[in-house]
Amino acid sequence: MAMTSGGHSKHRTPLWLLLFCYALMGPAVGINFAFIALAIPAMSQFGVAGLIFAGLVGAVVGVLPAIWLARQIGAGIREDD
Repeated sequence: MAMTSGGHSKHRTPLWLLLFCYALMGPAVGINFAFIALAIPAMSQFGVAGLIFAGLVGAVVGVLPAIWLARQIGAGIREDD
């Protein structure tokens, strides 16, 4: 990638790419959080409500890897090699 004297050029990640990556990563991280809640014996006192809450928290946390993935894909698309 060629660098100019002006520094980094500003490119925004397209909204469709962010939404697509969240559609992949949100449920995946939510399911992982639910499995973690199942594996912790202390979570059994919260029952199904605790399991659902853990999944929802995971879906919210799934925004972070989705943003990272969208930026990586966007950078790959913009690459001018």
